[in-house]
Amino acid sequence: MLEGNVLHSVVTNACVLGCGVILGYVVKSWLKSDAAMESIEGSTKESSEEEIFSDYVQGDQKLVLVVQNGLKMGKGKIAAQCAHASVMAYQHCALKNPKTLKMWLNTGQRKVVVKAESEQELMELTTKARRAGLIVSLVCDAGRTQIPSGSRTVLGVGPGQEQLIDQITGHLKLL
Repeated sequence: MLEGNVLHSVVTNACVLGCGVILGYVVKSWLKSDAAMESIEGSTKESSEEEIFSDYVQGDQKLVLVVQNGLKMGKGKIAAQCAHASVMAYQHCALKNPKTLKMWLNTGQRKVVVKAESEQELMELTTKARRAGLIVSLVCDAGRTQIPSGSRTVLGVGPGQEQLIDQITGHLKLL
């Protein structure tokens, strides 16, 4: 049983990581072809691929993705829902706080995936994050595959300051 849980965790984390890398590449391509890059970067200097995807760059910005674990979604479904939340968080941050987005992009776009056990817990976290002034992105599923339409699947908190986000999500366990 323990080996199955460990394998499940490894596969899920690999799927989420893969989606994050693909999402980062897609966003980078979009930004290079759009005038939005100038407003986010603040200059004509383009970041190198190594800067954008480097795990060695340190910063105090992050995005936390809270998966609603009570839905018992499959690994692929979780990965897709996390990708939706990441894109939404990026879009919200670009509109509400481009300076934070720039810092997050330049410091490795750190993402952490944790779990909440129920929709009620997910909604309580949503309320707390909003009250704290954080960027909040809540994904509701269309209901075409595994779960009912309108199910709240993933909450994105951030990008934002790690210390503030941890006050909201720091007690949650990694997925």
